[in-house]
Amino acid sequence: MITFFKKSLVKKPIAAFLLFCLSCFSFNANAFAHKAGEVTIPAGTRIDLETMSTINSSTIQAGETVDFKVRTDISVDGHVVVKAGSIAKGTVVSANKAKGVGKEGSVEIQVKSVNAVDGKMIPLSGAGIARTGDNNQVLSIVLGLLVCLLFLLIKGSNGIIPAGTTTDAVVASNTKIAV
Repeated sequence: MITFFKKSLVKKPIAAFLLFCLSCFSFNANAFAHKAGEVTIPAGTRIDLETMSTINSSTIQAGETVDFKVRTDISVDGHVVVKAGSIAKGTVVSANKAKGVGKEGSVEIQVKSVNAVDGKMIPLSGAGIARTGDNNQVLSIVLGLLVCLLFLLIKGSNGIIPAGTTTDAVVASNTKIAV
């Protein structure tokens, strides 16, 4: 039987078929999974952002939306999926105004999403900016007790995030984008 197989004409077609199968399965399976004109932005893709305006704890409230600007193009498989200059949205998590007796103000923002070139919202995570103002409690209390009680009215400073402050976010989950 073995001698028959060695001399048989079946040997070359079987070898060719096995070679063909091996070459098909050695390619990346994801290359065949994409529809034409569609790419997947992998979870964990980093996106560089910057604040578009100054954010002050005395003028903003928790729950308000804040805009960020994408600093550089984000490309996947040679396709730009998020253009530089695109707007990302964040939410104010907490905002506390500066108070009397030197208590500082603070503000904290969490970046939530950015729009892709096809208009689809891409969920973001891991990005947050927090700033706390100067604490003047010791100064206020010492001067209030030693000099005049009116010094107890000294406020701390507000938490301020200047325009152009940079941060980075990451894509929260694999997201398919039409290109």
